[in-house]
Amino acid sequence: MEQVDIENIETQVSSPKGLSLKGVIQVLYEPSSFFQQINENPKVLIPYIVLGVLAFIFLFSTKNLIMQAQMSSSQFQQRLQGQELTPQIKQMIKISILGFGIIGMLLTPLIEAVFALFWGNFVLAGKAKFKKLLSVMLYGEIIYALGWIITMPFMLLKYSALVSFSLAPLVASQGPESMFYLILSKINLFLIWEIIAVGIGLSIIYGISRNKGYLLSFLSVGMLSILHIIFTGIGKLFF
Repeated sequence: MEQVDIENIETQVSSPKGLSLKGVIQVLYEPSSFFQQINENPKVLIPYIVLGVLAFIFLFSTKNLIMQAQMSSSQFQQRLQGQELTPQIKQMIKISILGFGIIGMLLTPLIEAVFALFWGNFVLAGKAKFKKLLSVMLYGEIIYALGWIITMPFMLLKYSALVSFSLAPLVASQGPESMFYLILSKINLFLIWEIIAVGIGLSIIYGISRNKGYLLSFLSVGMLSILHIIFTGIGKLFF
């Protein structure tokens, strides 16, 4: 009987109420302590909802600016072939920006978790459940999404989509289609913050050193940025 009570106490301690929502803030300033709790009780549903809400707020508020940036690109103009955009087509573009943007944001932590599972479980021969990895990636992605929300008012004030907490504005004159712009856009304050936080989480999940955790984070979170640059470069070479 006493043994059962002790187990119940341990469960209550390791699963505090409101961990899912508290983690949205705690991951920003106390990732080590938070991911220790996530290691025992991984959370997925609430952070997914929060991530979706943040993505919706950002994309809904800036869809006109994103559409304007897309329409001004040379590739878009080539597709138009001199045709005028109707209000119906513009509305469809806005809907696609909102829909595909949210879907892409929600798929990102899933893909990152797959990369982490590959590098961590198969290459480093570690042992971690996919749910724990996905939970770490979700809270890491919330950090990046918060960067979007902070950037949003500056975009609206400047009425430009080319505003970010990265080095990309240094070459803004070359346009968003420039490879230099793309590469420098990946040197982003909130992306670096996300990689560091996720690295701390992965070091706890796998029981490895912080440095190895940061490397694993770079190979999972950073891999999407690397692949984006590579595929964009290949596209520019052949198309």
